[in-house]
Amino acid sequence: MDTDKRHHLQDIYQTDQKFSDDFTPQVSKEIFEERQRDIMRHRFTGFLLGSLVLLMSVAVVYVVFREYRNVRRLTPSPTPITQEYIPRYTLPSGSQWVMDFGHDYADPKWNGKGTRPFNATWVKKAAFNLILAEQAANIGDNERAVKYYTNAQKIFPDLEGIDFRLGLAYFKLDDFENALKVLETVPEDELSHDMLNNLGAACIRAKAFDKAERYFKQAIEMKPTYADAIKNLAGLYQEMERENDAISAYEKYLDLRPGDVDTQHNFALYLTKLGRWEQAALLLESLTEEVTDVSVLYFLLAQVQTHNGNPDKAMTAMKRGIQLLDPNSALAWMNKQEFETLRKSDEFQQMIEMLEKSKR
Repeated sequence: MDTDKRHHLQDIYQTDQKFSDDFTPQVSKEIFEERQRDIMRHRFTGFLLGSLVLLMSVAVVYVVFREYRNVRRLTPSPTPITQEYIPRYTLPSGSQWVMDFGHDYADPKWNGKGTRPFNATWVKKAAFNLILAEQAANIGDNERAVKYYTNAQKIFPDLEGIDFRLGLAYFKLDDFENALKVLETVPEDELSHDMLNNLGAACIRAKAFDKAERYFKQAIEMKPTYADAIKNLAGLYQEMERENDAISAYEKYLDLRPGDVDTQHNFALYLTKLGRWEQAALLLESLTEEVTDVSVLYFLLAQVQTHNGNPDKAMTAMKRGIQLLDPNSALAWMNKQEFETLRKSDEFQQMIEMLEKSKR
């Protein structure tokens, strides 16, 4: 082959040394490491700048807070608002005008000269107090309700319809003496059966039993099927130890509300306290036919049947009661003294052994 031609062929495979070095393993590694160092330098620089910005932000917040605190120390405290905040939406639209008046508008005082004014201003002052009283009563603030109802009475002593509301507010505060003083001034023809029932309940709390009986009877006379008043009358007679009257009232109430299990249970307990075991058994047997998932009724029935000398019925009731309770609670019931006569029976001992095993 011609020498020049061979030399030319050799030249086409030759490369620039600097360019080819970029692709040698050693040079590539150096380039990669240099780029890694550049990335680390950028990250470190970004971290320093971010930290500096954060420190500056904290410093600015600190300075602002310090200046604000200094200003607060120098500024005198404003006079506190003594009127309790009342949201406008809690008042009916026709009563929202009270929000435009100051707290002192409720003041019932006047100069005392001549007769008390009867003009638009004083009518509004009375209405202002009534609205605040009703708003306070609705949210359960009975102290404020008493205050504003009393203010309204001071403005117009002959204003009707306040005594009963004021009396109920006293009653809810457990101030029974003042409750009775106020409620007794309410004309009976203004009292509904609900009002009479509440008045009787207030009298019970105040231990004024004779007055309570009179009010309950008036409520029942006004509405013969008024179950709440009949129930309260039964409780009153029980408190007064008028046994026959109490039993009669309980029976009338349960005729009206046979589904009141709690009252039936309480009535049965009352009968046991009176020693009327047979009557208690009849009541509980009838009740457990309707209510089959209340253990206390079955254990009470077992006690009653034990006193009546009916061990088989007592054991049947007890088995049902045990099924509705955990072993510990069932054993607690079975350890009562009333079941002493049943404890000697094999069936009773077997039930105890079964419950003891269930505990393990």
